[in-house]
Amino acid sequence: MLAISTAWNSTTRANIQEMLLEIKEVGFNAIEIGYNFSSERLKELISLISAMDIRVASVHNFCPLPSECALNRFPTDCYRLSSTDETERRKAVEYTKRTIDTARRVSCGFVVMHAGTVELNSDYAKTLIRLYNEGKRGSPEYLQIKQEFLAARRAKREPYLKSVVASLKEVLAYAGSTGVKIGLETRYYPQEIPNIEETEYLLNLFKDKGLVYWHDIGHAEVNERLGIAAHNDYLKKFAEYLQGIHFHDLRGIDDHLAPFVGDFDFSKIAPYIQNNLIKVIEAHPPATRRQIKEAARRLQ
Repeated sequence: MLAISTAWNSTTRANIQEMLLEIKEVGFNAIEIGYNFSSERLKELISLISAMDIRVASVHNFCPLPSECALNRFPTDCYRLSSTDETERRKAVEYTKRTIDTARRVSCGFVVMHAGTVELNSDYAKTLIRLYNEGKRGSPEYLQIKQEFLAARRAKREPYLKSVVASLKEVLAYAGSTGVKIGLETRYYPQEIPNIEETEYLLNLFKDKGLVYWHDIGHAEVNERLGIAAHNDYLKKFAEYLQGIHFHDLRGIDDHLAPFVGDFDFSKIAPYIQNNLIKVIEAHPPATRRQIKEAARRLQ
């Protein structure tokens, strides 16, 4: 199955029907429902997909979005499953369960999930990204900041990882009763959970509970370019858990471009792309119709 995420045009098309028509016009009959839908817009979307003969390949947490979120965070990070604040963690679990309900309503078997973050006092990731963009990757300054970051993350991660485990126990128990599997997604920022070591730990811990691996090409490549983990190590280590892939391209560490318009060499991951995997193009605006059509043609 080749699908496209509604992240491509849901913010540029206020009208849901027009959004879906555009998706069909570029050649797709399957979508991933992205995370930027209010309850009202989601209700309208669900009412239209069946009539328009559109399948749902996956649903991205949170869907619908929490309406009362007041934290200054990216929508998928509104409430964290890794939070050491029990009130926040409970809200993250609650809204993840609502996403599972959404998946069940649209006869979809997968929810793609961000697991949280290790909260640090310094924004090492922003510094590493700035130095990378200045062409200083590999410099003594870069390597020093990276070493400090990795040490700080390792020293502080345990309570956050413990919260993730507690959250997953609840989420997976709930999902299991619906037949929905939870896709643990590769993360972009290196302070986020899981890194490659934590991915292995969580997949092994919950391997019989419905937790699967969801590979994000752009995010894994950013990890490699920042010198955190090799891209293909994710695919080699977690092949038995791999159920879905987010396809997008990047230039440097600027990701979510349409596939084949950036500088990523897709041939390096080709040996790992099996026919039974759910494949989702997760390009964001301003990817054009022409770019999306060409990406679909080449991926197919």
